Amino acid sequence: MIFVAVGTQFAFDRLIRYVDEWATQHAVAGIAQIAGGEYLPQHLQWERFMTTAIFNQHLQAAELIISHAGMGNIITALESRKPIIVMNRQHALGEHRNDHQLDGLAWMGKLPGVYTATTQAELVALLERRHELQAAPLAADSRRQALVDFIDQAITSTPLSERT
Repeated sequence: MIFVAVGTQFAFDRLIRYVDEWATQHAVAGIAQIAGGEYLPQHLQWERFMTTAIFNQHLQAAELIISHAGMGNIITALESRKPIIVMNRQHALGEHRNDHQLDGLAWMGKLPGVYTATTQAELVALLERRHELQAAPLAADSRRQALVDFIDQAITSTPLSERT
């Protein structure tokens, strides 16, 4: 089962539609948290918003997480030892206020267990290989701290005006 989450601030119809279309073609079960999106999945089960308990329940049941480029979902997937595919919202498509998510993909993709896609083709290629995608290895405390430090440095080097 796949779990798609777009956060609560903005819809991300493009991501939901791409995954829904792929899941339909491949008869793969999944659930999506779609926020205020206009696109309603035809194959995936969906909810607009979820309580933390329900969100965590779906996340734990999933083999793969697919998400907007939000740090909360990435950290949760890493902590839950689930591989995650991250796709950025695009300012030019009216999906966000700026392109900071695209800027973040380069360093997000360096994290173990995090796979990035900027296009439908890249997303589909990752979905086709979903059984090969690996979760981040269980990190010792020092490695975990190094990951936290890496994320903290990346976030703090982004000007406040560009953060969401």
